[in-house]
Parts: sequence; C-alpha cells; structure tokens
Amino acid sequence: MANTQTTAQEVYDSFEASFQDKSIIPEELEFVWLLKAIARYSIELDAISFDEESLTFDTKLDRYVIDTLGAFMKQSYQEREVSKVNKRVSIVGKDLSIDGNNGSKTAAMNELSYDESKSNIMVDNQKPTAYV
Repeated sequence: MANTQTTAQEVYDSFEASFQDKSIIPEELEFVWLLKAIARYSIELDAISFDEESLTFDTKLDRYVIDTLGAFMKQSYQEREVSKVNKRVSIVGKDLSIDGNNGSKTAAMNELSYDESKSNIMVDNQKPTAYV
C-alpha cells in the first residue's frame, strides 16, 4: 500500500464505526468535531497538520492516531447527546415531579463517562513511558 496522505474521510469512518445512529449527522458538524479533535491531539500529544481545503493530513497517520481522533469526535458527539437529553421537558412541582427521561439521562451520562475514559486511555497509551 502506498504511503499516501490520510484523509478526513478515514477519520470520519473511524468515528462513525464507533456507534449506530438512526439519524444522519451533518457533514458540517462532523467537520467541526474533526477540527476540535485535531486541536486536542495537537495539544495533548503531538502536532499534526491538516489542510482544510483538500481535507487531508500532511502525512500518513498511524491507525491508532486515526482511531484516537475518531474517539475524540465520539466524545464531542456524546457531549451533544447528553445536552440534548438534559434539555428534554421535565415537570417539577412542589408535590409532583414528572420526568420520563431520567433513565435516558443516566444512560447518556454513563456513555459520556465511558467515552471520556476511553479517550484518556488512548492518549496515555501514546505518551512516552518513564522507563525509556
């Protein structure tokens, strides 16, 4: 296989493979999440260059780097899902509380916690060890 540049689509594919959704995510939103993932990776691990016009990275990225960027995007996706679930209508009164979404809120927060933990582990796996 040729040593070609990694494309944004490869990162999108990694991100989209990490969950199943009934609705299509707008490309513009995926692009924003990709830019956020690149910025986070560049700050926490190593600078990577991305051309926003050609939607390519300057080099061929390692598969684990691609998956890390996808995990960062998944974390952004899940943060949005938690926000959406939290904004659903709840009726709370002095003697009565109606909230049919409490289970959804808990499940969404648990998944966000999992995604955050997974992202942090992936970052830690790419840092040099003290034993070098």
